[in-house]
Amino acid sequence: MSKRQSISTMDECLAEFIKRMILRMPRVELMPTLKEWGFLTERELQSLDLIRVKDILAVEVVNICESRKASMKHAADLDIIYTHGNSKRKNWEVYQMSIQSDSEANLADVWKIKVHFKKTVQSVLKNVTIHFKEFGDALWIRIAWGRDCVNPNQYKPTFAMYHAQTPYVFVTGLAKTHRQLFYQGLLSATGYGHIQEMELKSRCLDSLKEIVFKQFSQPFQSYQSRSVPEKSFTPTIVDTKVVYENIKEKERVHHVMLESFGEGPLPKLEYAVYKLETSFKGETSIANKIEPFRCIVKFSSPHLLESFRTLAPSGLAEAPISNLLTCIPHRGRNLFKISEKKQPSSSQAVH
Repeated sequence: MSKRQSISTMDECLAEFIKRMILRMPRVELMPTLKEWGFLTERELQSLDLIRVKDILAVEVVNICESRKASMKHAADLDIIYTHGNSKRKNWEVYQMSIQSDSEANLADVWKIKVHFKKTVQSVLKNVTIHFKEFGDALWIRIAWGRDCVNPNQYKPTFAMYHAQTPYVFVTGLAKTHRQLFYQGLLSATGYGHIQEMELKSRCLDSLKEIVFKQFSQPFQSYQSRSVPEKSFTPTIVDTKVVYENIKEKERVHHVMLESFGEGPLPKLEYAVYKLETSFKGETSIANKIEPFRCIVKFSSPHLLESFRTLAPSGLAEAPISNLLTCIPHRGRNLFKISEKKQPSSSQAVH
């Protein structure tokens, strides 16, 4: 393939990528996103006919971008801006870094973070594009991964959001094959020495940040039976003709749920998964031959924690409800593995 043909193919790929981005944007979000992008002039934006068929409108945007000699950096900026404004369409997971090294200066210097991350990743993998964009104190990273002799796949990038001087990074679209290289780049850039998954996932990026940064109202976490303060519960219906039954029990439930969840807004999570493992109880000879029983219990809801908070008041569960449900925001996880403590064998006990 000649050099001219290679450049032409690259331009066609970029034009197609921009076109597909325009096509996937809802019409009502198109103009605000393009304005935030800032690549097109006000006159060029006004020339766009938003009433036209979406395909024709997308071609118009591509033609303007071609005349302005748009690069992959410009297209990546547009993709980051759109993803930032529509983060709830992605599944996010949280990673926590620890063990700071001597290069702590990187933690506060965003420019150095960019340089070190890009240098580390590209020293191992050549066919990769990395772009950055700052939103306030948050640094967004977009990585499109390729392979040897295979160009980066711009349609399945990894996005990471990192707040400088914190040990947390929020990631979406990271395949297992790229994790180790991503870890290397991030640790080199931030000055940390270790990184691990927090078993905390959600579509609501803001709620994940609230949990790890402890930005939500944190009530007292352990319930103990105690006297209920007077006037701690007020019935929602006020009518002298209505006789309220079990008012003391309702007061107790109300007080317990306040201790468990508080009364302010809760972080929004969509699910919690519990992987359970238990062994057969019986004769030792039989128990040793049978594999442990394993099962997965998943709770899901558009707003899981708020659903848990209403279980006892609605009569669907007794108060206090299980700590396995109330501990989610405080332990910073919604994926749990529950297994029995293994007892030492007789031979091990002797030694």
